[in-house]
Amino acid sequence: MTKAIKTFITCIGLFICTTVVQSQHKLHTDGIEPYYHPEGFKNYLKSIDPAYLPYMFASEEDMRWWKDAKLGIFVHWAPAAVTEAALSWGRLGPRPHHPTDGMVTKGVPEQEYNDTYKMFNPEKFDAEEWVKIWKDSGAKYFVFTAKHHYGFCMWDTKTTDFNIMNTPYGKDVMMDIAVACEKLDMKLMWYYSQPDWTHPLYREDIPHLAYNEQILIPQIKELMTYPGVDGIWFDGLGLPPARWNSPKILKIIREVNPKAIVNHRHGSPQWHMGDFDGPERGIGRFQTNRPWETCDVIGGAWAYNGESEPGSKNDVLRVMTKIAGNGGNLLLGTGPRPDGTVVDKHIARLKDLGDYLEAFGSSIYETQGGPYISAPWGSSTYKGNKIYLHLMGKLSGKQLTLPALPANLLSYKTLTPDTKLKLKHSKTGLILSYTGNLDPINTIVEITIDKDAKHIPPIKTAGHILLKDAKLTASSDKSSSFSSENLLPGAGQDFSEGIRVKKSWRPADEDKKASLEYEWKTPQNIKQIGIKEGKKLDVSKVREFEIKTWKNKKWKTIFKGTDVGSFFGVHFAKTIQTTKLKIQFLDYDKGLEINKVLIYEE
Repeated sequence: MTKAIKTFITCIGLFICTTVVQSQHKLHTDGIEPYYHPEGFKNYLKSIDPAYLPYMFASEEDMRWWKDAKLGIFVHWAPAAVTEAALSWGRLGPRPHHPTDGMVTKGVPEQEYNDTYKMFNPEKFDAEEWVKIWKDSGAKYFVFTAKHHYGFCMWDTKTTDFNIMNTPYGKDVMMDIAVACEKLDMKLMWYYSQPDWTHPLYREDIPHLAYNEQILIPQIKELMTYPGVDGIWFDGLGLPPARWNSPKILKIIREVNPKAIVNHRHGSPQWHMGDFDGPERGIGRFQTNRPWETCDVIGGAWAYNGESEPGSKNDVLRVMTKIAGNGGNLLLGTGPRPDGTVVDKHIARLKDLGDYLEAFGSSIYETQGGPYISAPWGSSTYKGNKIYLHLMGKLSGKQLTLPALPANLLSYKTLTPDTKLKLKHSKTGLILSYTGNLDPINTIVEITIDKDAKHIPPIKTAGHILLKDAKLTASSDKSSSFSSENLLPGAGQDFSEGIRVKKSWRPADEDKKASLEYEWKTPQNIKQIGIKEGKKLDVSKVREFEIKTWKNKKWKTIFKGTDVGSFFGVHFAKTIQTTKLKIQFLDYDKGLEINKVLIYEE
């Protein structure tokens, strides 16, 4: 290669990386959008071979289909499905170079877990049937686990005998999946774990030079030989890019498919590498200056966990909608049975998603989050000059006032039936009022304005969170691990790899009148309250609860509800001024767990 060509490649690479980094670094002056590239990552880009720079990011054009898709299906499947334990994490054995290595005390014994491939024979597996189910759900892309952390390869790899060809089934399921996706017009990405807890080369001391050259890089090359592969979904467990020689593997991927997209998990979480971020099992906060995707499980664990109950219809639909309103995608996981069939209850819930998107997909697909920033009242999406309000919270007083739009309102209509609604727009605000009842899942209001909404900066719809100076007292704590202190003070979301609010509060088993009481030294002006139950999509354990405030030396009920789930919010038409607030759980099943309470000022 001549010096001139090398100089040209270097310049092009630096231009691409600088353009992407700068475009993702732009913040609104009010600091709403939190994403930025830290100095460490920018310095890292300067330190690598410049020849790799053109391969470090997908272009905005290449990302378009993914950003428009909004919904993908995530399948964790391997011979270990016969154990009905979480994939890899349910194995009692070494986890080399992971913080929990040597600390695992329960799970399926290592050899028994690894040997499950000897009985794996999914005779009912039908790749086309899977993809048809995913299409019926409204999903636009499919991420399949080629290899999870315990190292079993679901394709005909030449790098190890620990693969699908040495099972009783003896056929390459991934080729069937790739062919089915091409036939049925489904975008496809392979999930790939760089760590391999079983392979002897990976168990050696770092750096993983021999492992990378003999296993990781050859496997990436094999994965990119399948037809129609649109990208790789890495899972490097937060290890830095030097562990994997990430620039080299990105170059390998994009030399095969220049339009391939790659997630962030091939580098340090705080660097936000790759083409999109990925909060796990938690709704990411509002972020529209860099793509992101929440991965979650429709029910149970990652992989087949028995006939696990899916999250409720309301929760699954609301979570997807709020994620879209915050600017992200939902990658929804399911674990097929060992015989290759999909859990029937999961199929039913996926069909609920499909029915919803068939009816109201115009407010989700190809939209962007905003311009209103989500809060307990709900969220908004937009496309062109149409803004969609998603009213998922409870509106006390049957009225919602949002800040005024910097545009003229041309028309509005309600997409969901059976709600009589009026909308008034002036310089003082957008005032929505209604009679009757809102849709039990989501009332969708389509607003047409006289400009493209992309020119409207994000608009805050909630004040500060009133937790920092609050004193919180619970009726009881199940244990120190489930103390009410876990709900204070930092209850925000982050975009780092696997990060979510993992701590939660549980009352003692004998507590039949569980409650959380917040107290402030001075009166607070409360406008909205959000509650999240549990740390994953699940059926609500709450059947009845109340929210009360302290007034005239006694408790006054300001809201009554019947369930909480993954997304509960209430917006008060009139500001509530009080020094005390109590959430009283009146009727609930054993195992009640509250993951988050957010109280917003006016």
